Amino acid sequence: MNRFLTLLVLICFTVISVAPAQSTDDKKSKADEITADRVLERFIEATGGRKAYEKLTSRVIKGTLEVAAQGIKGTIEIYSKAPDKHWEVGVIEGIGEFTRAYDGQIGWSQDPINGLRELSGVELAILKRSATFNGELKWRQLYPKVELVGKEKINEKEVYVVRLTPTEGQPVTSYYDTASFLVVRTDMVQEGPQGNVPIESYVSDYREVNGIKIPFEIKQSIPIGTLLIKLTEVKHNLPIDDARFRKPSSTVK
Repeated sequence: MNRFLTLLVLICFTVISVAPAQSTDDKKSKADEITADRVLERFIEATGGRKAYEKLTSRVIKGTLEVAAQGIKGTIEIYSKAPDKHWEVGVIEGIGEFTRAYDGQIGWSQDPINGLRELSGVELAILKRSATFNGELKWRQLYPKVELVGKEKINEKEVYVVRLTPTEGQPVTSYYDTASFLVVRTDMVQEGPQGNVPIESYVSDYREVNGIKIPFEIKQSIPIGTLLIKLTEVKHNLPIDDARFRKPSSTVK
């Protein structure tokens, strides 16, 4: 059980960072003109466009998480600041706080199971990708290899399947509605100190915040059940002190 409690918050944070928002853009392209690059650029257009993203310098997210089958409930907070600072904490009732952060140079985590750790290797690479502010615009930098795998059907919708492969870590696969370029599902493997966990994520309840669309509800299929994440607040361009992102020298109170 401890293995999955450790990964639980890492899972929800990672998917919030990469989960694509959606819009009602109904533009269509001919199938024979579609490439992985074109799908990803159309996604940027659908979620607000580059100009809207470039107006943002910070983001604060608050929400709740629950795995009903296990009686697990908690809250989440995420603070992100351009160009590459990131801090997140999940508080699970009866368990404690799970924190991860990157200050632009050092990545670290702290939780009741593993204590305070400085991250390295694939763990650090994943966190650095999550910390890249407006990472949606920098997919070429974050994922050197992108492939249009083909087409499939999900819930009667025809989707483009795009596989994004980072320099370090395992690929992320996203499924885009062929008619609207909306993301239907994202598959990934969360890598951590306790092992790897495959995740399927479905996003919904999209709301526009400062010109970009963000999913306020995320459902993930994980080994211990269904993880439900609901955002309660998203704010942009708030001042965030750099001290928040720094690794503590001792146990955080």
